[in-house]
Amino acid sequence: MGERFILQTNGAVDHALRERGTLEGWQEHVGRYAAGNSRLVLALSTALAAPLLYPTGEESGGFHFRGPSSTGKSTALVVAGSVWGGGGIRGYVRTWRATSNGLEGVAAMHCDCLLCLDEMGQVDGRDAGQIAYMLANGVGKARAGRSGEARPAAEWRLLFLSSGELSLADKIAEDGRGRKVAAGQQVRIVDIPADAGAGLGLFENLHGFPSADAFARHLKMASSEHYGHPSRAFLRTLVDAFDDIAPVVKGYVDEFLAENCPADADGQVSRVAARFALVAAGGEMATAAAVLPWEAGEATRAAARCFRDWLAVRGGVEPAEESEAIAAVRRFIELHGNSRFEAMGDLAAHDGYGDALAQRVVNRAGFRRRARAGEIEYLVLPEAWRTEVCAGLDAAAVAGVLARRGYLVTGGDGKPQVKTRLPNFASPVRCYIISANILGDAEPAAPERDFG
Repeated sequence: MGERFILQTNGAVDHALRERGTLEGWQEHVGRYAAGNSRLVLALSTALAAPLLYPTGEESGGFHFRGPSSTGKSTALVVAGSVWGGGGIRGYVRTWRATSNGLEGVAAMHCDCLLCLDEMGQVDGRDAGQIAYMLANGVGKARAGRSGEARPAAEWRLLFLSSGELSLADKIAEDGRGRKVAAGQQVRIVDIPADAGAGLGLFENLHGFPSADAFARHLKMASSEHYGHPSRAFLRTLVDAFDDIAPVVKGYVDEFLAENCPADADGQVSRVAARFALVAAGGEMATAAAVLPWEAGEATRAAARCFRDWLAVRGGVEPAEESEAIAAVRRFIELHGNSRFEAMGDLAAHDGYGDALAQRVVNRAGFRRRARAGEIEYLVLPEAWRTEVCAGLDAAAVAGVLARRGYLVTGGDGKPQVKTRLPNFASPVRCYIISANILGDAEPAAPERDFG
């Protein structure tokens, strides 16, 4: 007979780790319908990958299904939650409508399990980023007791699923104060488009149901009748072969990364790919244990598809900081290309005698001129570059990114600033010369040399 543990708390434990129905009923009415639907398969695989965090030493983290209402986001969370439990009004799914402090206790109660948080739109934008870090880091705030002594901080390991109409970046920025999502936050909550692109919202295969709505209603109803059994069945297989878990998962992860993660991917991309790989491993192991009623390879294909969709939305395999740097410069030129950049050369207005007309440019940030190849390039003055174009960013790092990508014309000495003669300046002025390629979708050509 196994050792018995008794949990003592100050109050009733609010959890949804309940059981109803049967494993066979869940497999027949819930699990099998996920096959062919990449987002549903990923959600269920995530639920069953959560117990793998402890034996493999992998970090916590989550996935966020983002998209318009009525696309099936909440259904995915309900289905995934049925792996662990349900019952009551809310079932297993929790809500984002809480402070970071309030979610500490919720996270601790889901240690080594799946946590489902519905509707990110309900959380305050100021709390969203903090919660992202907190859930993935697995530790709450350090607090003092009544006599001032340090109380142990709450700790947990978990995988979580989230849903909402906004991405984490949009949520953080919605207060209009210029807050930006950090690269670390984007790695901790992986943003996945909820729309799978099949014209059925989150779904791709309705398995004979007349509409996506009818399919979603069936999944929700079935998940309220059969829940809690898949996790327990899978945990029994893990306990029986606990020492084999880590090497088996490593085999799945290595294979997934070799086939799906680009060789030149930045560390941020590799880190996210490893989470998709862990989820694929959880799904495949549960399939092999006859917990999930799928064919071998279903979980891997779904994880690979969702990883590709995430990578496409992200915009490439380079570090997020590089994408942000390019976007900041591009955004400034798009907003102020004519109004704050004084025209020079043949771009300037001339009178009938060929003399340049005086221009009135309010809050001038620099100049614009025609390069030898005919395109327009922008010359940004140093202070405007530092305080406005690169506001909130490392100005030197932004210049380095643009130079490496061929968007910045560098001087003969290799420095990012080039001495250039400008109208109404007695001596050449050092400025940053931005190629027009930054506004296009094509790969940047080799930058023109400065010709003063």
